Parts: sequence; C-alpha cells; structure tokens
Amino acid sequence: MKRWGITGGVILAGDKVIPDGGIGIEGERIVRVASSSGIKKEFEETVDAGGRLILPGIVNFHHHLYSSLAPGIGTESPMRNFREILENLWWRLDRVLDEETIYYSALNGILQGVKSGVTTIFDHHASMGYVKGSLSIIEEVLKKAGIKGVLCFETSDRGNVEEHIAENIEFFEKHRDDRYIKGVFGLHANFTLSEKTLDRISKERPEKMPIHIHCGEDRIDLEYALEKGYRGILHRLHSHGLLDERSILAHCIHLSEGDFRILEDVKPIVVSNPHSNLNNRVGLINRDRIKDFVLGTDGFGSSVVLSLKALYLSGKGKDEDPSELYNIFFKRSAQILKKFFPDTGEIKEGNLADIVVFDYIPASIPETPESIAYHLIFGLIPESSYITISNGRIIYREGEFTFLDGNDMINIRKAGEKLKSLLSRDGG
Repeated sequence: MKRWGITGGVILAGDKVIPDGGIGIEGERIVRVASSSGIKKEFEETVDAGGRLILPGIVNFHHHLYSSLAPGIGTESPMRNFREILENLWWRLDRVLDEETIYYSALNGILQGVKSGVTTIFDHHASMGYVKGSLSIIEEVLKKAGIKGVLCFETSDRGNVEEHIAENIEFFEKHRDDRYIKGVFGLHANFTLSEKTLDRISKERPEKMPIHIHCGEDRIDLEYALEKGYRGILHRLHSHGLLDERSILAHCIHLSEGDFRILEDVKPIVVSNPHSNLNNRVGLINRDRIKDFVLGTDGFGSSVVLSLKALYLSGKGKDEDPSELYNIFFKRSAQILKKFFPDTGEIKEGNLADIVVFDYIPASIPETPESIAYHLIFGLIPESSYITISNGRIIYREGEFTFLDGNDMINIRKAGEKLKSLLSRDGG
C-alpha cells in the first residue's frame, strides 16, 4: 500500500487552518494531518505544495454532464423564455444523444471538473433516445477518472416513463452498497410530470431511494402545481410521499409560502445554481428564507468555485457575511456529502483522500477558516487546480490528467462534431 505525503501547503483541515501543513496518505485514506516538518519525518515520498491552498475535494451537487459538448452549438429557434430554452435547445439535444456522445460528454465535463478540483459529481442525466444503460456509461467514465458520483435519469412525460423508472431503480439497486457510485431517482420538474406518473413513481420507488429534481427553477413550475390544486411545488411532491431529508431539490427559486414551511419541516437538500439562473433569467434563490443550501453548476460549466463567485456577485456583494459563504461552500457541503459517502467531505485522519491543491498561493495566511471563502472569490481563478487527488490517487497534476487514453481528447472533438450534425438533422 503506497504511503506518501503532501507538504508546504495552507490547509483547511476541518475548522482549522494550518499555515505550513502537510497530509499523509496511505492507500486511499488520509492517515496524518500535521505540520510539514511532521509529515516529512514520517513519509519518505512527499510532494511539495509550494505554499498553495489545499482544500477538501470540491462537490458539484447538481450537474448535467450531457451538456458539456454544447458550448458553441447555436440554434436559430427563439429562446425568449425558460420554456423556449428547454424546447429549442436542451430537449432537442437530449433527444439525439447516443452511446458515443453520452460517453464523451461525460468525459469532457469530468475533465473540466477535475481541473477545477471537483472529486464528486451529483449528475442529473437525460438522453431521451438512449435510456437503458445510459447511467452505466457515465459510471464507466467516473470510474476511469477515479472520482465519486451520484447518478440519476431525468424521468419526464416527454419520454418513455416506464424506461426512465426502470433505469433509475435498476441503477440504484445495483449500487446500494457501492462505496464510490450511488443512484437516486431522477425527476425533471413538476410541470413535465403528470399525476399518473407521480402516482406510479410513488408506488414503484424503493424505500429510502432519494429523489433529485428541478424544483421551482421557473415560475411555470409553481403555476403548474397550483393549477393541479396543490399549495405549491413541494406540497405536490410531499403529497405523493416523495420528500425526505435526502431529497435533492435543485434551484428552489419560485416557491409558495406553503413550500417554505415544508422546507423548514422536512429539511431536504437544496442546491442553488446561481450562474445558470442568471443566464436563464429565472431569478435567484431567496437567501433570507433559505439559509442551508449547497452549490451546483446545472451544466453551466463544471467549476463550483465559479458558482460561489456568482452567488457573491448576485447577492450582497461587499456586505456578505463570510461565515455564511463558508458554511455554504464547506460545512454544509461536507454534511450533505456524508449522507451519501460517510468518510468524505473534510481533510481529516481516517477519511478518503479527496483533496485539491489549488494553483493559488495566498498573499497572506487566512486568519480564519471563514476568510478562505474570500480567497476563492477574489484570488482564485476557476479551473486552476495544481493537483487533484481522489481516493488517494493523483488524477490531475500540473496541467496533466493521469487517467486519459491516447485518443480521448481527439474523440471528444469528434463527438462534439457528431452532436452538432445530429442536432442539425433534428431541425436546426
């Protein structure tokens, strides 16, 4: 079992900053967190961080890896509102995805994430023309990269619901005891799910299988639930027995008063995706009403640090409380991650070694853990990992990925061109 260490870094270890710290790794676990000198004495092989910032591996709590080949692919169809953005871009795209484009979109998105220090991805997948086995394709890429994932398929009435349900449940059952990959039940959003579909899901979903759903991203979602006679989006889900403390609710922008009360009572996992929300002009999470949430990217790139910057700039700016930002990005993130992978989330002895050494040397040592949030917002460049470590293995170092095959980058480009062609045939 390989024993090695990292020295000479500014480390966030739990709620403590170690100015000249080191980490000892044995196999896939952290076995020592100490001063640099202490690690050098105990471990023969060490890597010098050169004063760089060392943090726990970053978690993207809501991603769409299938979107990673889309940048630059335009559409002549109108995108004047949220529904048109879905109908004329994303629903066209997920209709034409096949095995090859699913694989390489996952690989491209994971490469972007790893380069940004991401070691765990909660992915919400959709490929309406290729359902069965689609989650296993993404799993294959996650395992190739050596990072953890929580996967689901986007169940929606715009596709074959029976296939969607089966893909979710089969993947969940297969990975109940997996230490690195988990399954949850994917739902698109209230406004693409009929009463009949929700009734069926509520009957067939295995006990303790969490859901992952877009929730109140746009007002049409809330209006749909109200038209159905419910007091809100969450009230509809709760009435069907689908909500608990492990439910993953992306966005939560357009909610009713009743929904806010359910949030307080049930305490599900809320994921804000601020730069995606700003791009789609759908509004922003109400931070006065929702304090406990984590961050995702919603397929708008893979850098969660960029999400943190967007949260800051779209929020209180210079009047932000750094302790709130620290809680969102680090403490709450670790708490939620442990619900799925118990021995992760912090640089702590005994935990899996999921670590990012950012290519950023703080000009001054952070005086408190909370002040690290400001280093990320004002000092760090997104996608600037120096070394990314997952399960004790270096998967990215100084601009090089350690798990790529010779033709992977060429094949990503080919898959992107193929996707563009498929979309063109689908109608523009």
